[in-house]
Amino acid sequence: MREGPGPGAVRKYPRTHHLPDSPGATGDDRMVTDLDGLTGELVVTEKMDGGNVTFTRDLMYARSVDSGTHAWDRPAKALWARVAHEIPDGWRVCGESMWARRSVAYTDLPGVFLVFAVWDGTHTLRGWDETAEWAALLDLPLVPVLYRGTDLATARAAWSRQRDADYSEGFVVRTAAPLPEAEFGRQVAKWVRAQHVRTPATWRHRDDFAVNGFVR
Repeated sequence: MREGPGPGAVRKYPRTHHLPDSPGATGDDRMVTDLDGLTGELVVTEKMDGGNVTFTRDLMYARSVDSGTHAWDRPAKALWARVAHEIPDGWRVCGESMWARRSVAYTDLPGVFLVFAVWDGTHTLRGWDETAEWAALLDLPLVPVLYRGTDLATARAAWSRQRDADYSEGFVVRTAAPLPEAEFGRQVAKWVRAQHVRTPATWRHRDDFAVNGFVR
């Protein structure tokens, strides 16, 4: 795997640790050992049931960087071809590829690629306001925002007030400010519903997989 800033570089999206009360965590997952990093202004976004995909100026790739491009990512790849020239060298725009239906059936998505992170050439996760600005510049929708504020207890309760485990996978909470990649494990965390994967793995080997619904 090639790493580092500059054209053509491939850098895998960091693993997001689970909150201590995340029912979807398994023995292979990493947990947040303390919540001291989740201070200041926080943003809670819905954890979408899609595929983690990265856009750079030169490449589009999944979190499993050697997995190649699959049929269910074709619409996202078409978007990447349209916006790639506007992404600065060494920057990464990360989001969920949402065309294929997995364990959650969505009916009114705003697009086939939903942005949740923007990294600059120093491997700094840009702040949420700048993430929103870049998404708007590229004409790409963001993942839904469920809460923004300074109270961690309210942030952690936002998903259950607005979503249901039958129709939503969970949430991600992060600090709203920029943060270096080394701090990602302390300042970004997720909560995932129990048994969040509810689709047989065989769908990945089919060409007639179900697709989500989108806003017209």
